[in-house]
Amino acid sequence: MTNNTVTVKLGSDSYPIYIEEELISKAGKIIGLIGSYQKVVIVTDKNVARLHLKELEESFSSKKIRIEKVILPAGEHTKSFYHLNFLLNKMLSFKIDRQSLIVSFGGGVIGDLVGLAASIVLRGLDYVQIPTTLLSQVDSSVGGKTAINTTYGKNLVGTFKQPKAVISSLSTLRTLKKREIRSGYAEIIKYALIRDKIFFSWLQKNGFNLLSLDSYSCEHAIKKSCLIKSEIVSRDEKENGIRALLNLGHTFGHVLESVNKYSKTIQHGEAVLVGIMLAIKLSVSLNFSDKKIIEECQNHFNDLKLKYRIKDFKLKVTMGKFIELLSYDKKVKNGKINFILLKGIGNGFICDQVKEKDLIKLLMKELN
Repeated sequence: MTNNTVTVKLGSDSYPIYIEEELISKAGKIIGLIGSYQKVVIVTDKNVARLHLKELEESFSSKKIRIEKVILPAGEHTKSFYHLNFLLNKMLSFKIDRQSLIVSFGGGVIGDLVGLAASIVLRGLDYVQIPTTLLSQVDSSVGGKTAINTTYGKNLVGTFKQPKAVISSLSTLRTLKKREIRSGYAEIIKYALIRDKIFFSWLQKNGFNLLSLDSYSCEHAIKKSCLIKSEIVSRDEKENGIRALLNLGHTFGHVLESVNKYSKTIQHGEAVLVGIMLAIKLSVSLNFSDKKIIEECQNHFNDLKLKYRIKDFKLKVTMGKFIELLSYDKKVKNGKINFILLKGIGNGFICDQVKEKDLIKLLMKELN
């Protein structure tokens, strides 16, 4: 392992996260060290296939390994029952068996869908994550959560399935649009806010370099994010407690995605950043955090030209619909939503004391 390797410690299910500039060409060799697979099924989307699939295929030099490919449409709508069914049938048509490996090659949408498929086909097959976006490299590829969306909300049908490895190549980030890079930044700032004030200070100084894809800044931020997430996941794999902290901004963010029918109007990371700002304001209004945190975060987001308000995206959402969709959140327990709030930068906590009147007060300001 290199200095840029992080280990998710889960006993027999532990696995490495490799982080380097050029790793796609080495992926086949890395996978060869994991196990002796006779067949590898690579699942990707049209955009990633066009840019990177040939290089990944060529990394498998052994003629003994048969490579099969499934290329799916790009976009959040692919996380659906329809595409799950399509993918499962396609895998089975390749006559996969227990010596087959599934490779997820793409962003968070592909990772979530492929992870779910790998967890249920033939009652579970080994799979590897090769995330190609900043958001997936720092968040969705790590931790074992898999899911698809439903008409009732985001990620409501899924499983926990840990990969055998995560292979993050910085080279894929250089083919992304700036909007996608900014979207990934939301998940990075999340880690700093819930767990590491020093990391937040580092981001204040180096955020622009990170968004400009400076190699050192990217490696540091991805590694730091993965270290924070792996430490939390190692303590609470199935989200029975502390792992819920990783959902800062997601409770609100998922509502914004759902109400806009997972359209391009607002991307996942963008919705999360709006959700983070709402969670910060809720933390202040409930007197858990000093109001200076609002100014500090807004100044940072403004410096980086990030959008963090509902009105920035011209979203059409009513108060009633917003609160209704909140009730379908996975963190609802005994009729109460467990919000992730802050007691200051680097100090996230799980709060079950939020009342509907608190939400109405907050949303009246934000939706008007």
